[in-house]
Amino acid sequence: MRNYTEITERLKHLDVPIELIGTAHGYPIHQIRLASSADTSRHILLTGGMHGDEPAGVEAVLQFLERDNTILLKKFSFLVIPCINPYGYVHDTRETRNGIDINRAFEADDIAEVAIIKKALAQTQFSLAIDFHEDYDATGFYLYEGKRDGKYIGPDLATAAKAIAPIDPDDPGEDAPDLAEGVYKVATSWGTQGLTPYLLHFHSEHVIISETPTVWKLQQRVALHLTILDAALNTLSEKDV
Repeated sequence: MRNYTEITERLKHLDVPIELIGTAHGYPIHQIRLASSADTSRHILLTGGMHGDEPAGVEAVLQFLERDNTILLKKFSFLVIPCINPYGYVHDTRETRNGIDINRAFEADDIAEVAIIKKALAQTQFSLAIDFHEDYDATGFYLYEGKRDGKYIGPDLATAAKAIAPIDPDDPGEDAPDLAEGVYKVATSWGTQGLTPYLLHFHSEHVIISETPTVWKLQQRVALHLTILDAALNTLSEKDV
């Protein structure tokens, strides 16, 4: 079992307000808002811990919060939810205490974790949402991308990430069309059951799922997630996308 208290203690040491957005199966779920130092409409959503047996996403979000983001905050504001599924995180299981895969449940309203996230998002609209994941079968990284205007940046992100780690050679098999090597389009066949297609439909014009292989060491997985994030933010900063 993992110690969820370690996460909450790390959050308490941040010099930012922490909001309790709900409790699921006895575990608190928090969010952190990083306000921009400039007048910007570019709001970014970062999420981790959707599946409890994928700890690298949680760690990537925490390391993002713990680093100096002064330059980024001149261009973006952030809403960060470090761990969507704390019960799964503690017990090293993909599902919730009730055996539910949250990432297949966003069309439901009676799942505690889903209801908490939906309420926290409210009517907020994001320029970009990134959800961090892991794949137990993969040997390299890959990502999914959805963008309402079809101006995809995933190929550029994959190029940046390839500088530090290889792309997974196998198709993930999610009925997602290829956009480039290691980059797959969020499929319309997914409906809105998963967090990312739900966000694309209701809350964000642009979504990305970053996937890293569990066989890598934790810090390598974290570094890859943060590389994808930084490459995406750099591209948003430099281009009208």
